[in-house]
Amino acid sequence: MRSFFLIVNCRANHGKSEKIWHQVKNALDEKKVDYTFKLTKKPGDARKFAYAFTTSLSAAAAQKYVVLVVGGDGTLNDALNGIKDARSYELPLSFIPSGNSNSFARGIGLAKEPLAALDQTLNAQEPFFYDIGSYQELTHNTQGYFLNDYSMGQDAYLISMLHHQKPAKLISKLHLGLLSYVIALFKAYLDQEAFPVTLRIGDKYEFFQHSYIVNVSNQPYLSGGFVLSPDADATDHQLDLILADNMNFFKFFLLGLMVYFRKQFRLPGIHRYKNTKLHIVVNSVEFGQIDGEELPNQYYDLYFKSVKYPFWLDVESIPVKERRQ
Repeated sequence: MRSFFLIVNCRANHGKSEKIWHQVKNALDEKKVDYTFKLTKKPGDARKFAYAFTTSLSAAAAQKYVVLVVGGDGTLNDALNGIKDARSYELPLSFIPSGNSNSFARGIGLAKEPLAALDQTLNAQEPFFYDIGSYQELTHNTQGYFLNDYSMGQDAYLISMLHHQKPAKLISKLHLGLLSYVIALFKAYLDQEAFPVTLRIGDKYEFFQHSYIVNVSNQPYLSGGFVLSPDADATDHQLDLILADNMNFFKFFLLGLMVYFRKQFRLPGIHRYKNTKLHIVVNSVEFGQIDGEELPNQYYDLYFKSVKYPFWLDVESIPVKERRQ
């Protein structure tokens, strides 16, 4: 059996992750699994821990270890980018979802119940390669990787607003989450102006003058559990682009409701693309987000590519019915 280096975010999901961590730790101890762990205290710690651990390993030791993340999508993203920063070994990743939406886990069929997800890790005999997204942003000379999506425009602004909303006990008690979402949706439409986008796929260019949403997805689920690209698949070696252009309020509101209720949509102005490589230019300052983490408002000149990464998971070792419980 492999040894595990755990990166644990006990603060994920408003601190609920700490209980999950204790369950996982007890199970690892009972099974006598070899592991070490680090607890994050602030954003960016997971990336630093993953980088430091990867660079500390010899080639022989790298064949022994798996990096196991207990936290949300942001922690998993940080761990992935920390390993990549080291530019040495692609240590297999695994994941015990304990965040708010756990979008990547849902997209690949990881079990909701933490100990069942742990079994999917411990049952693995070899790495399984899932797709991840790679990006290079030329305007600000940044690059990195994402598991779920990279987006610009109204959906990024909407995610930002929903992240900054304080949990309201009354809204939760009265099951008024939809009302809160609709209010945020309305504000996103009023505040966000249309912007021009240049898209290149291969040798073909397309120009859009009144865009509102540019979303590049690796798998169906976005932050909050929304589904914007229902055909996205983390095993098809391609990225899915949804671009919304010429959206009046009625079409934008209808799109928002369809996304909320996870219904596939066919609306005028919604453009869909699927390819291994994309080049997108946005020559105006817009909201952006990567795997639910906000970016500074900025211009974008982005090259995207779908690449493979090893995960230490045997998703199929747990029946589908048990994964959903």
